[in-house]
Amino acid sequence: MRRNKHAQLDLFFKDILPHWREDIPELSSLLEAEKFVKGEHLVNDWGDLYLITEGIFGKYEKTCPVRYALAGESLMIPNQKHNYRFVALSDCQTFRTSFRQLEAINAYNPKVFYLYAHLKDKQLGYLDYRHKLLSLHNQDKYDFVFDHYPELLAYITQKELAQFMGISMELLRRMMRDRAY
Repeated sequence: MRRNKHAQLDLFFKDILPHWREDIPELSSLLEAEKFVKGEHLVNDWGDLYLITEGIFGKYEKTCPVRYALAGESLMIPNQKHNYRFVALSDCQTFRTSFRQLEAINAYNPKVFYLYAHLKDKQLGYLDYRHKLLSLHNQDKYDFVFDHYPELLAYITQKELAQFMGISMELLRRMMRDRAY
């Protein structure tokens, strides 16, 4: 059964601002539903905010994977020049708004800033994930990745996984063989 828009948005906002519907009533109308097919790129407009309701996206710096974003997570396009590409690794559904739209509401409703600041903090946490991954001992990386992304191999190649983990293909194959995947 499909949930309505408010129920889907509750998943993103209820822990940050439990009464977001009453506190920022115009927020729902700003967030436009967008669908992406596998392989499609996000529009890379600076400051855009995507709330992922279905699917998985990859974030790449040139060709190097730096993050994967699952349903229930947000993606914020940097608000300055960058080399990132954001690609749908499966068919995906999101809600999208721009930084400018949020800024316009914030001019008369400062609760938008509070909400945005918390989403930005979560974004930094997602980015810290890869830094933590790369700092782990090689033998611990595989479990660290698949605890968070159990079905990742269904969406990416082994070569990309090795690159994301910062290990060789040979080591990845050995890890997979040892775990019988």
